[in-house]
Amino acid sequence: MLFDPVPKTNRRDFFDREREIDQLKELRTPIVLVLGLRRTGKSSLIKIATNELNKEKDALILYIDLRKFEEKNYVSYRDFLLQLQNEINKMSKKYHYIMDILRRIQGVSIVGTEIKFSWSKENRVSFHSLLDVLEEGSDREVIIVLDEAQELVKMRGINILPTLAYAYDNLKKVKFVISGSEMGLLYEFLKVNTPDSPLYGRAISTVELRPFNKEEAVLFLNQGFKEVNVTFNKEEETYERLGGIPGWLTYFGFSYLESRDYEASLKKTLDHARELIKKEFENFLLPRYIAKKRYYLIMKVLSKCGRWSDVKRTLEAEEGIEISDSEIYNYLTQLMIHSWIVKKNETYCPAEPLIGYAFT
Repeated sequence: MLFDPVPKTNRRDFFDREREIDQLKELRTPIVLVLGLRRTGKSSLIKIATNELNKEKDALILYIDLRKFEEKNYVSYRDFLLQLQNEINKMSKKYHYIMDILRRIQGVSIVGTEIKFSWSKENRVSFHSLLDVLEEGSDREVIIVLDEAQELVKMRGINILPTLAYAYDNLKKVKFVISGSEMGLLYEFLKVNTPDSPLYGRAISTVELRPFNKEEAVLFLNQGFKEVNVTFNKEEETYERLGGIPGWLTYFGFSYLESRDYEASLKKTLDHARELIKKEFENFLLPRYIAKKRYYLIMKVLSKCGRWSDVKRTLEAEEGIEISDSEIYNYLTQLMIHSWIVKKNETYCPAEPLIGYAFT
């Protein structure tokens, strides 16, 4: 069902993304990036493509959901290893030989039917070694998904970029699918354009999911209601009120199917969006708490778009002090890197309409 609010796992429930699914399945390079704003369907796209690759090629899929780290100030290697351990245990239930090939790695122990990773300094598991063993011990492709990988910017105690570069150059069966909503931050993490980065110069293919335009949004809503035999004639108005983010349109469609009340469903969607966006913004502010009031004021100024001078003037009027141009530039840059705002010529705007709504 198109209006099912949970991530999709079958392409028949995923509207108008056939090209992107097939593009991802090609895995043209050892590392593939899946980019797009929050709630554009990246997780669904990855789940559908990897499910199909598992069925068609019996590919091994390790899906590591890094959104669990959103509310953390920093991520330890232990945090990362535990997520990896959980996913490998799930995989070993179907592919029993995984347990046998991993037991020879330092720091790996088998307790009953569970694989355990050590994270102690003296005996911790090496991500590098895990990839080597999966390459050598498996006769099939291994696809490792790092969903919302920008969260790894917070990781302390280890840098996995050299391991990604090593896998890129030497491991023919191991592929990485790396997704990110905060696109600027994801590129900052991977440092693909930085000469001293391990990944510098590597070709990395990209699949980007964009919000629906008006025509696509209208068709999505039309088909979503049509498949459940519900009459609906306010597709264009809904797009004008909510924008083209598939997640918000899906939430609205699901709500309308429950209530059959247009205004109530619209209000429920807007209230839900405001609450969720504010929570995500609070996570963004965790390491920036000292500037929290300024960031909120900036988002309010830019909720309906504004210029650099509008931000500077408003902040200085609010605080009664001069604020340097470099500080203003830094605030705006951070908001762009984390995909809260975009720059259009000399104007800064919310990355999508309901971000603007949340700060009005």
